[in-house]
Amino acid sequence: MRVLTIFCVLFSVAITAQNYLKELDPDIQSFIDEGEACLKEKKSDCNIVFEQALELAEKEKDSTLAMTYYVIGMSHSRYGKLPAFLEYLNKGLKATKGENHPTVTSAILRKKVYAFARMGPIDSILPTSELAMQWAKASKDDQTIAEVYIQRADLLHRMGNSNEALQLLREAKPYADKADIQRQKAGVVFTMGNIYLSNYDYEEARNTLEEAMVISEGDDEMYYLSLINWSMAKIELQELQPVIDKLPEAVTFFRDRNLEWTAKTHLSHAYSKLEKYDESIRLSEECLSAAQEIYDPTLISLNNRLLATGYMEINQPQKAIPYAERAFDYESKKGALDEQVLGARILYGFALGKSGQKDKAYDLWEGLPTLIDSVGFYAKQREIKKWQQLYETEKKEAQIAIQEKNIALLEEKETTSKLQKGLLAAGLLAVIGVLSGLWIRFRETKKRAALEREKLDAEIQYKQKELTTHALHLAKKNEILVDLKTKVEQMEGGCETRDIINTINFDLKDEANWENFTQYFEKVHTDFGVNVKNKYPDVTTNELRLMALLRMNLTNKEIANMLNITADGVKKARYRLRKKMSLSSDDSLETAILRV
Repeated sequence: MRVLTIFCVLFSVAITAQNYLKELDPDIQSFIDEGEACLKEKKSDCNIVFEQALELAEKEKDSTLAMTYYVIGMSHSRYGKLPAFLEYLNKGLKATKGENHPTVTSAILRKKVYAFARMGPIDSILPTSELAMQWAKASKDDQTIAEVYIQRADLLHRMGNSNEALQLLREAKPYADKADIQRQKAGVVFTMGNIYLSNYDYEEARNTLEEAMVISEGDDEMYYLSLINWSMAKIELQELQPVIDKLPEAVTFFRDRNLEWTAKTHLSHAYSKLEKYDESIRLSEECLSAAQEIYDPTLISLNNRLLATGYMEINQPQKAIPYAERAFDYESKKGALDEQVLGARILYGFALGKSGQKDKAYDLWEGLPTLIDSVGFYAKQREIKKWQQLYETEKKEAQIAIQEKNIALLEEKETTSKLQKGLLAAGLLAVIGVLSGLWIRFRETKKRAALEREKLDAEIQYKQKELTTHALHLAKKNEILVDLKTKVEQMEGGCETRDIINTINFDLKDEANWENFTQYFEKVHTDFGVNVKNKYPDVTTNELRLMALLRMNLTNKEIANMLNITADGVKKARYRLRKKMSLSSDDSLETAILRV
């Protein structure tokens, strides 16, 4: 079973050296670097650091603020946070005024194109690219114009307009030569190789991408991007061992960035071609998990197809079905009918057919020849013919089986019809009797269940009332003791006064009071303490008590009295608890506790 893999790395992601864009103030860049390190370590609340960078940028000109949004967005992109990436780019566009800063505007729009390409809304790609082109030409900057030409050519060839894409690359070359930037010169060749790759001209693709690797010597990022797409051409040419040998270098280079998973996915494909399905399945499961975490729909689809193929080849079609179904669902929703959609459709049909769900498989395969002709699916005609023959054979076998089954049923019906009529009346009476008995038992069971529910509700209400009374009593007692302690402290006296104060302090800190309260609390809120410790193991005993009181919806004053602290102490304790529970400023502490 083949897996269709026209999945090229967008050249727009390759251009990260924005030399023509202004550098940010070192203080702003320092905050951004700190935020990116936070993202890399997968910590929460990294946006707090980025907000500090934006506060400094707001004091500068609008281009600085726009660039800050742009660079923060790029930080999120590097760690697969594509929705956040797009959000920051949109904020950057609002911050800059295009006519004043066409270069920055064009750069942000190009990155929006990349975000749309990775996330899937293809209807937004070309209009955004056209805007990027307009601002690039307004900038009159050779590097900016070359980059937009190359990116747009890359997009057009993906949408089937190879001739137009090649024309744009020819137009891009003079601008790239004027800018005299190695990455752009390599980018023209790189994108040309991708076009050959998409058009199934794998030998030309391999040779052109090898040329891109030579041109980009010294630029590791561009070299390894070319290596990834070169490996795709080699896989299709069945030159698999060089891919197995070289592709791990790209995996190492892009470690902790989303392109690591692109390289690993194609490595998995190479293992699949070598029929090393165990290794392919292991890699694709790892890549699928990562692609879902960073939300890369294209990678998700490709790894689903690889997993479906792997499980089909080791004769586990039942395991293949969910992967094939998800791949088909994604490709169908892209909004374009192409080889990827047809390949996923056929793969899903095979998985269903091999697992015995032939009717569903026939529904998927119905009309395939017409669809194949409509998209010019010429490169796979031999396989398509095999699929069609299998489809027709399976369908005929199923129709014959159905006819034979119908004939057998008719014969059986003729010989047993009299007996059936005699048994029908007796059977109906028996069924009526059984149903009547079942209805009576059901009605009685329902009544007993309702009574049990009412009894249980009453018990819960009583326990809740008892808990609240006990808590308020304890709070009031502590309030009186604190008041009494204050008055005693104001009195003149010797040892007797100190003894009274010590007695009051002892009673305020008496753990027996909390043990009694905890017993009442656990009767109403079963396993609350266990659940808190499982979810938040770092919570202290005092913080657990605070959570219990907040769950009862007590006021800060009542909580302060019960915990023998001040109202300010309650606020500080709440703040520390929020941090320990990793809650943002928008999250409700009480709501989070109720969910434990």
